[in-house]
Amino acid sequence: MPKSAVLGKVVLLFASLCIPLSFTWAQGKVAVAEDGPDQQLKEFRLGDLEATLATMQPGAERDYFAGALANRAGRIPESIRLLNSVLPSLRTSRPDRAAVALQALADDYTKSFQYGDAAQADDDLLTHFSSQLEPVELKTTKDDAGLVRILREAPPQTLTWDGPVKLKTERNPLDSVNVALTVNGVQGPWLLDTGANLSVVSKSFAERLGLKFLPGVAQAQGGLTGIENPLRVALLPTLQMGGASLHNVVVMVLDDANLNISLGKQPYQINGIIGYPVFQALGTITFLHDSEFEAGDEAQAAGTGARMYMNHLTPIVECKVEGRDLPFSFDTGASSTDLLVRYYQQFHSASKGWKRSKTMSAGAGGVVKRKIYIQPQVKLGIGDKTATLEKVPIYTSGTGTDIADLYGNLGQDLVANFESFTLDFSTMTFSLGKLLASDKANPKQ
Repeated sequence: MPKSAVLGKVVLLFASLCIPLSFTWAQGKVAVAEDGPDQQLKEFRLGDLEATLATMQPGAERDYFAGALANRAGRIPESIRLLNSVLPSLRTSRPDRAAVALQALADDYTKSFQYGDAAQADDDLLTHFSSQLEPVELKTTKDDAGLVRILREAPPQTLTWDGPVKLKTERNPLDSVNVALTVNGVQGPWLLDTGANLSVVSKSFAERLGLKFLPGVAQAQGGLTGIENPLRVALLPTLQMGGASLHNVVVMVLDDANLNISLGKQPYQINGIIGYPVFQALGTITFLHDSEFEAGDEAQAAGTGARMYMNHLTPIVECKVEGRDLPFSFDTGASSTDLLVRYYQQFHSASKGWKRSKTMSAGAGGVVKRKIYIQPQVKLGIGDKTATLEKVPIYTSGTGTDIADLYGNLGQDLVANFESFTLDFSTMTFSLGKLLASDKANPKQ
């Protein structure tokens, strides 16, 4: 599908349990050194933070930053241990850091399916440190707290292996990837979306699946649109993906209209989305250009990968741009890449070659129009590979979501010209396969 089909953009980001990483300081709050570890953490300059940690003396301050880094690097037990050890002293000495620690702890507990502890951390944050949060952070944290309260008594997600995972995939009208699954006896397409913080189903599809709503109603914010959507929550008793059986999978249930994406004359209705907790449980996942999805031992990375971190429930890939290592979110549910305001601020001196334009971001709950620039070509270094993107939109203002502090959101155009791409959650690396021959490359760029 050409990019012009939807004014250049179809973005599917379902930011539900995503607690904002950024910490913007207002007047009256603790001053942060311009290039100190707080700023490195805020800006997701985690390589710089690792180097800073190596120079720190043992003690509470080092444990705080080590715990926050462990959270971003997917080392959940280490993060929980370190942050809980320093939280009592931070409450009075550094309430700004106490707020960041509680955000990370709520995220750690959510990822390890300790929903009651996650709810307690969110409640602690809102009760004692809400003054440390900017308005967008405060709203998102309230949404997150509402969701984990619903899940407080839910059993943890588990996984059993009965064989390999090797499934056929197909492109949907959004130019993202679907896989056909049979769930609760109902066969249908499920969108494989690494940008979805949780799995999602439409209300009518939930009824067909026979799902029972958990008590309570929460809110979710829809990615680049920033629009709030009411949602219910349910548990899938079993989600079968090839030889992998996942149990007690949390799904958000949104009204059908919020998952109905306008494509002009004929809209596309999304009914099911597989989100991050499923991918993380599978360990290593590979998407192949020849329409296959592999997971677990079947998924093998090719080449040297780039470092991957987590911005709560969203994968972050470290890409090299003009000699700089910069953090980008990665979303297989997005048809193409967006560069965000931090990228604009970093590289606007080169904007003479950029063209002014407008775009429309379609996501859960609605459509948002924005003025943008278009950069003719962007080269991203990823491990031992270089991806070349064409006609990439650049936002010049914040989106009001948790990804706004990153340099961009990477979509399907990043991987269109490679044989495969792999997200390895055990080694926390992202890698690209071999470059396709020109006659096999995806022509949508």
